[in-house]
Amino acid sequence: MKFRTALMIPLAVCAMSSPAFAGPYFAGGFHTMDPYVGANIGLLQYNESGAPGFSPSAIMLRAGMPLNPYLAIEGRLGTGLSSDQSNGGSVSVGTFGGAYAKGSVALGPIFSLYGVAGIATVNLHRNFRDGNTTDTGLSAGVGGDVQLQRSLALNFEWTYLPGGNDAGHSYNSSLFSVGVNYAF
Repeated sequence: MKFRTALMIPLAVCAMSSPAFAGPYFAGGFHTMDPYVGANIGLLQYNESGAPGFSPSAIMLRAGMPLNPYLAIEGRLGTGLSSDQSNGGSVSVGTFGGAYAKGSVALGPIFSLYGVAGIATVNLHRNFRDGNTTDTGLSAGVGGDVQLQRSLALNFEWTYLPGGNDAGHSYNSSLFSVGVNYAF
């Protein structure tokens, strides 16, 4: 309950703030039709049945091209920054990447909510059971952009990444990240 309330307060403030800002209101989440690049830093949540949870850090570069004010295509490439250890086990991110469709809608003049869906590949390094793994599959997520200037935005995102099976134990991973986008 507290988490939902904490999440709804900033969303409501952004949505109600539109009269306070001069300038046009965009219904679509992409304020320009220009290509954009971005960088995010975050924590990957790794969960495997019968093992403790791990949270290694990662960095990701993004590049995208809006097709219209509501839809863009986006490519991503990332790598791990640090590993996480627990009970003698260790997990780190090798590399990951993906191709996504990104749908975005403006909730006010400076805030856009978006969803991504696509295909991703994730390479993880583990020091237990089957060891390293590379998984490819469907990936999806949700996030938001806060427009600072016409070409510059802050963003936050949660993305579900492909999982698999490790010696009979299923696992999954997701990435929570924050970053910046710059449109050319």
